[in-house]
Amino acid sequence: MRRSSPTRWAAAAALVSAVAAMAARRTAATDPEPEPQPDSGTTMNDVRQDPDKVLDYWTPERMKEAGNAPMPKRD
Repeated sequence: MRRSSPTRWAAAAALVSAVAAMAARRTAATDPEPEPQPDSGTTMNDVRQDPDKVLDYWTPERMKEAGNAPMPKRD
C-alpha cells in the first residue's frame, strides 16, 4: 500500500478551502440587504437613582398631585 505524500494533502486542503471560500462568497453576494426597521416611537431612559432620595422626594402631597406620563398615540 502506498502512502499519500504531504504535497498531495496540502493540495487537497488548498482545494477544499478554495471551494469553501467560493461558496461563502457566492452566498454572501446573493443575500438581500436587510430592510430598515420602522421607528416604533418608543424611548428608553435608564437612570439609576438613590432609592432613599426617591422616597424622600415623593411625599404624600406630591403623590396626590402626580399625573400619568404622556404616552404616544397610535395613528
